[in-house]
Amino acid sequence: MRAGLAAALLAVAVIAVPYGMLLASLPRLDGSLPAAGLGSAVEISRDARGVPTIEAADRLDLAYGTGFVHGQDRYFQMDLSRRLAAGELSELFGQVALDEDRKTRLFRLRSVAQRVLAQASEPQRALLEAYTRGVNAGLASLKSRPWEYWVLGTPPAPWRAEDTVLVTYAMWWDLQSGDWGDERLRQAVNARLKGPDCGAWKCVMQFLYPQFTEWDAPVGMEAPFVPPELPAPEVLNIRAAPPAAAPHAAAARAVSSEARAGSNNWALSGHLTASRAALVANDMHLNQRVPAVWYQARLRTAGAAGAPGLDLAGVTLPGTPLLVAGSNTHIAWGFTNSAGNWVSVTRVPCTAVGEQDLTTAAGSVALSVTRETIHVKGASDALLAVRSGPAGVLWQAEPERQSCWFVGWLAQLPEATNMNLVELEHVASVAEALDLAPTIGIPHENFVVGDREGHIGWSIFGRIPDDSGAGRALGGVPWTTTADHPRLLDPPRGRIWTANARVSVDPKELALIGGVDAPLAANYALGARARQIRGDLFQLGGNLKPETLMGVQLDDRALFLARWHALLLHMIDDASAKAHPQRAQARRLLEAWKPNADVDSVGYRLVQSFRQRTRDAVWEMLLAALAVPADYNTGPPLQFETPLWQLVSRQPPYLLSSEYPDWRTFLDTQLDATIADLARSCAALPQCTWGRQNVVRIRHPLSAALPQLAWLIDMPVLQLPGDHNMPRVQDGAFGASERFAVSPGREQDGYLDIPGGQSGHPLSPYYRSGFAAWAQGVPQPFLPGPAAHTLLLKPN
Repeated sequence: MRAGLAAALLAVAVIAVPYGMLLASLPRLDGSLPAAGLGSAVEISRDARGVPTIEAADRLDLAYGTGFVHGQDRYFQMDLSRRLAAGELSELFGQVALDEDRKTRLFRLRSVAQRVLAQASEPQRALLEAYTRGVNAGLASLKSRPWEYWVLGTPPAPWRAEDTVLVTYAMWWDLQSGDWGDERLRQAVNARLKGPDCGAWKCVMQFLYPQFTEWDAPVGMEAPFVPPELPAPEVLNIRAAPPAAAPHAAAARAVSSEARAGSNNWALSGHLTASRAALVANDMHLNQRVPAVWYQARLRTAGAAGAPGLDLAGVTLPGTPLLVAGSNTHIAWGFTNSAGNWVSVTRVPCTAVGEQDLTTAAGSVALSVTRETIHVKGASDALLAVRSGPAGVLWQAEPERQSCWFVGWLAQLPEATNMNLVELEHVASVAEALDLAPTIGIPHENFVVGDREGHIGWSIFGRIPDDSGAGRALGGVPWTTTADHPRLLDPPRGRIWTANARVSVDPKELALIGGVDAPLAANYALGARARQIRGDLFQLGGNLKPETLMGVQLDDRALFLARWHALLLHMIDDASAKAHPQRAQARRLLEAWKPNADVDSVGYRLVQSFRQRTRDAVWEMLLAALAVPADYNTGPPLQFETPLWQLVSRQPPYLLSSEYPDWRTFLDTQLDATIADLARSCAALPQCTWGRQNVVRIRHPLSAALPQLAWLIDMPVLQLPGDHNMPRVQDGAFGASERFAVSPGREQDGYLDIPGGQSGHPLSPYYRSGFAAWAQGVPQPFLPGPAAHTLLLKPN
């Protein structure tokens, strides 16, 4: 009896002790706390959704308060961001993170962050130091360390001012780190096409990497689209090439080249809105996780000496003290990835690589070597030799292919990153905001802005070298100024939109954004999403209010796939359907399709899967014919839709692999393979809905290691509509990391949805708050509501 009672008490203790620790790590929301390093008291009030309003006497105390709530609610998220950029994840997770650390440590971003901090102005350093004190105070205010550190068995390391710069570098990495692989592929294709006839080479490259497509819709573009000519058979002849020994690019099938970081934003001028102030909307598309990428907040300071105070509302990035996107009551702004070319990738024809040099046919090239130590939890330190040459960091050494690839990245230049975004807090007009653009040091973004007087504008936020040469990312050239930095102010039709496609049509601006061979080098998105947004905006008319724009952000119409749907119906004619029962069934589903990326649509999934398989197969044929190494294949460029459609519609025999007698056979093969793939994933083809593929699993980073706790730490698993190449982007957990629409000065009328809650603690009522509204497209208030909790930080 006593043994059984003891066992029961032990079992209760085993559960109760961890649960008690978990409860102890919940943040304090009410009362008052002493806070060392404050000049005056800071009030933090949270509404019923957990969204804080932080009020302080001045900007430094406001930074402290912002750091405090970030440290309370999101410290583990911030820790992962700084460690990702610095290549220090192994110190927390052990050897499982070592490969990732080697990739990022190659660029030595902690060292760069320290230089960025050293060159910052005194006011900006003071801002970061105040934020750092707030973060560490918020962390220390918890009665127990954040729960993730108990799971990992490691205490959290204190925050440092340079870590805020590293969080910015984590965003650089998220948005641009795939670019050097894409550029290596482009150069490999280039090298195999370039011959004595440069005109022919240009013809083929502009066919495969078109400058413009029929989908492009930049503001101010009026010229009709003229498709590039098909390459002549004497220039490119796939049929004459030996067939590939094996499927050429299996790696490409594992990665959708369309799932790149991107976003939507637009601005409508005052003559189109009910308030006569500009109206700005933004949804930034990122890989979503738990907790959410962004942290909603309202940040306020009292005015002093006749100067007005600050009133900022929108989204902050945990780890930084600044408002990233939102409104300051005078202007509202949002971002999308510029998709420009901000790297330099150089091939050096090497035959051997030594410790401090590499060998070429022309002789030896000296390398500088920096040895980095990566601390690995539970194992010995790992050493990494970072080798650099005149063309940047040695990224890939392939002497067996006589190729050594060097990368220069603007992020490695300390002058490219700064905290000048803070200056946007005081800007009162679009013109002032555009003048700031050349000085803002962040990863390069399409900045769309509107003001309360009704003006709208666009520019690139991110420092741009005033040079389009191949080595511009290596430094040593001046930066653009207000005189030549890309910009657009008050277009005649009162609408600006961006969706990671080209915005400017000015050749000089395109060269600044794209660099050398600008039409070929940039990673612009296909313009289908931008074109659909443009069409939506022009259909809305005038007298617009923020709530009108949610319908544009949730637009999941399959306009882009309409011609592929028609192609499939044409292919599955009566004879084809009669000879192949599986095709007949597919035709019936295609005839019943609703032209939306709807969760219940089988027809949409059929068309989407067929188009993607066909695209990949055609691209692989091209690369195999050109003998491009399979491991170079990062997928076709996003503009490849234009040459792809020319090929499948015009069907030139010499641009088809000899594996197929004709294009009809090739297309039928892709159709049958698509149907077979769907049959393997579903019990029956009519059950293969789009929703069964587009399952949204937004997970905590520790979820895979704690599957038994997934119900507690992950967001609910849902099937959601949306896809690429339409405004509502949703590809599994890749999608809108926020959605908002707001007019400056009328923030009470705006909305802001985020796919998760404010808190990073699974026992908090604010852990999931907002997720259901985001999933269902229900607008939530842009401003926090009445205070449900109030915490006062008092100077100690």
